[in-house]
Amino acid sequence: MPADEEPRRATNPLFNDNKLKLGLFGYNGNGPQMTAAAERFVINWPRAADLARHADRMGLEAQVSFCVWRHPISGNADHLAHREFEPFTWCAAIGATAPSSAVVATFHAQLTNPAFVAKAATTIDHLTGGRVGLNIVAGNSRSAFDQFGQEVEDPETRYAHAAEFLEILKRFWHADEEFDFDGRFHRVRKGISRPRPVQAPFPAIMNAGISERGMRFATKYADLAFTLLGPDPASWEPQIQAYHRLAREEYGRAIQVWTHAYVVIAETEREAEGYVNSYAVERADHAWVKAWTAEITEHLPALRSEHLVALQRNWAAGGGFPLVGTPDTIVALLERLSQCGLGGVLLTALEPETMLARWDAEIMPRLEQAELRKSRHAPPPPEG
Repeated sequence: MPADEEPRRATNPLFNDNKLKLGLFGYNGNGPQMTAAAERFVINWPRAADLARHADRMGLEAQVSFCVWRHPISGNADHLAHREFEPFTWCAAIGATAPSSAVVATFHAQLTNPAFVAKAATTIDHLTGGRVGLNIVAGNSRSAFDQFGQEVEDPETRYAHAAEFLEILKRFWHADEEFDFDGRFHRVRKGISRPRPVQAPFPAIMNAGISERGMRFATKYADLAFTLLGPDPASWEPQIQAYHRLAREEYGRAIQVWTHAYVVIAETEREAEGYVNSYAVERADHAWVKAWTAEITEHLPALRSEHLVALQRNWAAGGGFPLVGTPDTIVALLERLSQCGLGGVLLTALEPETMLARWDAEIMPRLEQAELRKSRHAPPPPEG
């Protein structure tokens, strides 16, 4: 275990010894599924709190917010895509509601001030007894930046900005005396933040760096690096190991590599695939999907039509890796991903409460049997 994980292990489940860690993703909003299906999750606080407690009882390590501010859908202020609770406030409330799992606040480096993040994260860390994490986004969402009257930075600039942000953030957490800072993006005078976080040397840091520049940032600064896995199983191990190798060889660090996945559990493969087709193709919210994929591919080379169709279907389904099939199929996939070096998966589903109930009953026991997770029902120690 890396040296800087050891003191955090006592309070933050992100550093426990489960080989495959699990979490929920995006339920400070409506979840990532871009569909008009009537049964889809729609956020309200009582439902969010119940979902968080359910995941916590199951032993999931993380509850991770997303941070979009608004989706690129104009002229429809009441569209479900825009419904989202602010991540730091949500994490504080979830941390008080769910007593065991880590809560992770997602934020854009360019749209947030490090003095605020230092204080907000520390507050949540004390509220939760050392369970907060931060997911720093070096973002490129034009819709989010327009909310703040900011211009989207080019890739090199945005990662330089995020690196400077983290440097200042750690100064706030570590400084023994007031400090000044004059940087390219931020200026601080007589900076100080007390109390310090519960976690030492600092709360868990996450980042989703996919490009080559993004991978370098994630492996240098993050404890958990998120990646998107493609459909070709032959690509999984090289992609995952590239993060581990870069962290080890370039920065002398060990990191966890995670991905996120949409989940459909059914009695047969055909039933599972049929349900995905039902909500992600037949009932897809095509305006939402097209607006979102146009924004995230704005600065990329034009996609071939068949690749664009596949991308849009994937985002309608949930935007991540497909954990779709029978319990045995899903566990076999997770075993293979773990063997490739994957350390964790964030889960989403169209109906997350139903998914968690089935996951608890049908997937968790199989994961424990496969020794990917420790048993939640360990036998009592022998007497005497």
